[in-house]
Formats: sequence, structure tokens, C-alpha cells
Amino acid sequence: MGINKSHIRAYTALALSLVLSVAVAVFISCGGSTMSSVGPTTGTVRTFLSDPPTCSLDFNHVWVTITKVEANISATDNSGWQTLVDLSNNPQQVDLLSLNPTATPNFCGTLFMLGQKSLPPGKYQQIRLTLMANNASGSVSGNACTTGGFNCVVPRNLDGSDGTAVELQLSSQAQTGIKIPASQITNGGLTVTAGQSTDLNIDFKTCSSIVKEGNGQYRFKPVLHAGEVSTNTNSITGKVVEGAGSPNPGMGVPNAIVLLEQPDSGSPTPTDRVILSGLTASDGSFAFCPIASNASGNFDIVVAGTTTQGATTTTYNPSVVFGVPVGGSPGSLPLFAETNSGGSANPATISGQITTQGTGSTPIAGDVQVTATQSVTNGGSNVFLTIPLLGKTSTPANNVTDSQPPVYTTLATPTSACATASLDCVAYSLTLPASAVAVGTWDSNTGNNVVAPSSTNSATYMIEGLADGSMNTSLNSTLLTCTSSPAISSPINVTPGSSVDQTTQSSLTLALTGCTAP
Repeated sequence: MGINKSHIRAYTALALSLVLSVAVAVFISCGGSTMSSVGPTTGTVRTFLSDPPTCSLDFNHVWVTITKVEANISATDNSGWQTLVDLSNNPQQVDLLSLNPTATPNFCGTLFMLGQKSLPPGKYQQIRLTLMANNASGSVSGNACTTGGFNCVVPRNLDGSDGTAVELQLSSQAQTGIKIPASQITNGGLTVTAGQSTDLNIDFKTCSSIVKEGNGQYRFKPVLHAGEVSTNTNSITGKVVEGAGSPNPGMGVPNAIVLLEQPDSGSPTPTDRVILSGLTASDGSFAFCPIASNASGNFDIVVAGTTTQGATTTTYNPSVVFGVPVGGSPGSLPLFAETNSGGSANPATISGQITTQGTGSTPIAGDVQVTATQSVTNGGSNVFLTIPLLGKTSTPANNVTDSQPPVYTTLATPTSACATASLDCVAYSLTLPASAVAVGTWDSNTGNNVVAPSSTNSATYMIEGLADGSMNTSLNSTLLTCTSSPAISSPINVTPGSSVDQTTQSSLTLALTGCTAP
């Protein structure tokens, strides 16, 4: 009997329908979808902390306890915050002066990872970090603060040992958080891209964040910056060695002070301000990391130091390499030994006093930064370099640590030594290289071309004072903050081993203005 073609077509359609149904069922059961595939809708952000201090601190430890980190796409809106790190149930206490160097390998040993979170893509223009209140009812595992609170400083005794912890007073950081605006985020914000990972670093400027109040307490006025970092291109590395004519040419110089500086917009002559500082390791090597991957402009590397072998101490003149880019290395950066007619030379000392006053000659107590600068020619233009202070170093850790330049001090009460008895004043003493700067410029092929200066037995310094005043007013105990314009001394000439006292010749007066309550 013949087969009807219409029956064949019907059987075939039925079979195809059954096969397709089975295929779809199998596809769905394996997690598939009949819809077209959709790409990732979020990006991953890893949040880190770092703190490369750039000043002299009288503390061994600065402990703060973090409960949350958030980000906001809006530059002004106070709603719409996205959580980056939530430590509410397990607050993280960190020592800003000794962040765990082993927490994040391959980041030059200076980053401390807080956590990671997925965020919708976009450019986040605000970062907010919240600290745990000192009177909070919760607890912190292994609380290092013996004050009863959760944020504290541990002063350094004269012999270098830990002093008694003092509670670090908070203003509103535990309620409203510490906001980092777009102006303090590299490239104006953190860009999160769907399907990609971004590393955010929050840099605590500890030296500028602690204010000593007149009652012996310390208040936290946090200064923070943030930016995206890269594991491959966010470092500046090099090695400091003894230059020609030194006792051991080519040998690494341990504990040399290394400053990364960038010029301000000062007119008519800009001043190179310290951005990062560190000490060289035992072989003379140094590594600054992280440096924000979108950091604007190049850096000038300024180096100075001393070495001691037996009873002989060698002082080196400063060296500078101008224009080193992020990701670059000046290679072997030479230091040239200071000498005089008797052989090896000692550094010079400059001493003097700083006085402060508010509007109408009212004395104002506060933090004063005292720096020493030398004028150097770079590409036909002059710039004042901040010169490292000698004799204020500590044992290096992981190639980068606090070299403690420049000097920060706190003005207290007027003394009889003040030029004007109604003003607050403080004495300073700076130990400095006594020679002119050896100058070099970044070269992408050789790293640097530093050569010894024509004269290595004298230097001319300008001493600069800059104040950020603070005091508790007697009327309402309100903490006032004030700023000043830099006060700069007349040129001071020094030679190896010389000691120049400016106290009887001149004093720097810093007129503090714009006093406001926080």
C-alpha cells in the first residue's frame, strides 16, 4: 500500500516539534535562556588604605577604627550612597603609621585592603569613610586603645618607646563620615566600568590630620585623598648610591631620605612641596607605591643623607632629579660627599623662632610647619626645593617609611624669648646638608644625569613657616581653625659644620586669618 505524502509531512513536523521541545527543555534545565545573552551590569571595586607620612610626628601609633566606606556618583547630593565596605558588624582598627605591609602583595607593600564590592558603572565623585565613635556601645577585637575609646594616639617617649595612649577626639566623623570630594579624588572621581575591576586607594595624610589642643588632647581633622591605583604603573623606584669622589663610589646609601615633590603655583618663584617621603633600604633602594594612576604631572626626586662607618660619619649634599614620571625610575641616583679642608664635613644647623598672631595681634596657638628650601635652576627657571632634614630618620620598613621631614611643631603660650611678648612663639632647630644641590633631569634612556655641583662647600637656605592655627576659645571652648600665608626668611648662608642662630637677627611672624569653627 502506498504512503500518503501528507502523512509523511505531518509525522515529520511532529517529530521536529518534539525534538525542539526536548532541546529547549534541556537548555533551560542547564541554566540557559531563550533570551539573548546580557553582559555584566556591575564592576568590582577593591578598597585600600595607605599613609605615606611626610612630616615629623611625636607618635609611635595612630589608631583609628573604620566602620564603613561609601561612594556617591553625585558630586553634591547627600543621598544615593553605594556601600564599598561594610564593617559595621566587625569594625576594622588600623594603625595609620604602620599599615599591614603583607596584606596586599604586589602593591609595593604599602596598601591595606579593607574589602571589595560590586557597584553599578559610573563616575563616583564622592567617597565617604565613617569612623567608630569613641563612646560607641560595640567592641573591637584586640582594641589597641587603652583609653576606653576606639581611636587614639600613642606618643613617642624620648627613648623611642611607647608612651601612654591618648584618646583621639572626633568631631562628626562618627555621625556624618569623612567626605572626600571630587577635588580630592584623582581625575575628579572614581570610574567604575561594567565587567571590570577597579582598585581604589584612600590615602590618609596623618601628619596634617592631627591637631594638638591647648588642653593636651588631640583632635582628628582628617585630610584624605583618593584615587585609582594600578599594580603595574603606579610606582617610582630607584637606588641611591655614593657618587664619584665619595668614600665608596657606586655603593648603596642606606637610610637616605627621599622626597617626591611637585611645585606649587607660587609667584614669582614656585616651591616644590613634599607629596611623598621615604627612606632607602639597606642597599640604597627605594620604592614609592601606590601613586595614583591618574596622578597629574611628573615628580622631582630630592635626596639627602648621612652614613656612619665606625667613628666616621659622612654627610652628603642634596641631589635632585627633575621631571620623573609615574612608572619611571631614575636608576642609580648619586649623592656626593660633603668635604672641607679637613676631609669629611658635618652638616649645618639653622635655628630661630616662629611667632603667630591673629587679627589685631591676638596670639593664636596652632600647628606650624617649618621647612628649609634652596633655590635651584630647572630649564632656565628657578624653583625652591624642599630640602630633607638630617638626623630625623627612623629604621626603614619595606623600603618606604616616615623620613620625618619637614618639622611640624605646636605653638603653645607666649615666652619671654618672643620678639613681641603678646604673641605665641616657638623655637626651631634644623640640621641640614651644608652644600649646594647636585642637579639632574629625567632621561628616559639613562634615568638621570645628576652631576656634582660646582661648589660643594656652601649653601644658601630660605626658611619658610606655614601655620594652621587652632585653639579652644576661653568663652565657649569652640575649636577654631585658621590658616596663614607662608612667612619666608631672608637668605641664610651656611658652610659645613656651621651653626646659624636667627633668633636675635629676625623672626618669622605668621598672621593667621580666616578663623572658623569646624
